[in-house]
Order: sequence, then C-alpha cells, then structure tokens
Amino acid sequence: MLNDQAPILKGLRLSLRPAREEDALWRQRLGYDPEIVRMFGGTVGSTMMSSEAAEHWAQTLIADRHNWIIDLGEQGIGEIRLHHINAQDQTASLAIGIFDRAQLGRGLGREAISLVAQHGFDTLNLHRLGVRVLAFNARAIRCYRACGFRVEGRERQSCRIGDERHDDIIMGLLAGELLQPA
Repeated sequence: MLNDQAPILKGLRLSLRPAREEDALWRQRLGYDPEIVRMFGGTVGSTMMSSEAAEHWAQTLIADRHNWIIDLGEQGIGEIRLHHINAQDQTASLAIGIFDRAQLGRGLGREAISLVAQHGFDTLNLHRLGVRVLAFNARAIRCYRACGFRVEGRERQSCRIGDERHDDIIMGLLAGELLQPA
C-alpha cells in the first residue's frame, strides 16, 4: 500500500472508507445502545457518549490503515477493522461494529465483512481471518456463517458482563471459503 490510509472499498449499498476527524460527530450522536454494547461484551452506565470519547474513537481508527468506517452515503453507521495481522502466517483478526440499531438486520454487516475479507485475501495476501463472538450473539454468528466463517472452537467463560460469565465462539474463514452476499 502506497499511503497510510485504508483504501476505499465499495459495495452495492455501502462503502468502507478511512475514518476522518468529523466522524466523531455522528458517533457521538449515536451514543451507546446498551443492547449493542452488550453484544460486544460491555456494559454502559449512560447512553450518552462524550465528545472526548467520540474524538478518541475517531483518532484510534484514523491511526491504523486497516480500519474503515461503514458509510451509507450520508454518514457512518459503524466500523470494521483488521487487527493482529501476521504477514508470516498470513492471518488476521476481524472486528465489526454497527452502532445504529436501525441498520441492524439489513445485511450491511455481511456486505462490509465480504468487502474486507476480499481485500484481505486479494490485496494483503492473507490466508485466514478469525473472529471471536459471544456465544449468545446469534445475529453476529448468523452473519459470520453467511460469509463462510466456520466455528472452530469455544473458549469457555472468557467474557464477564456484570456478574455473568459467557463463552466466546472462535470462528475462522480461509481464502477460497468466502461466500458472496446474495
């Protein structure tokens, strides 16, 4: 890659683009949806996001060229990223978050994952992508399966949310297994 920014990846309904400082504004407006945060393994005391937290979020994404904003044209709705990239083993981990509850269940996550996976396999020469997902996050597990990810294991009681412990499902996708969105 010739620059330090993520390339723009275009899908049928969305595009994935590098983060910008002004993304902090829409992220702050969306705030924290308690159910979405729970699916990520967290808890929130307030649904409001401070401007400082939103600016920190944007700066974190800007700092890495393997992070993208999921953009529907008017504004972003979430983020997707590759991390723990290992060029020797040709592996990376993938993480996605859609923060706008109104955009869940529309296949946008699947489209974003497909774009990043294709980029990872074709451009970054990766062989394997891995994800960790809470066992109770059925929506995310269905999405990953629809992209071709397979369950590879379970890490028992690896996440604590409040006073409860939950399992993580370990899933993987190899080059050549990616299923394209319908």
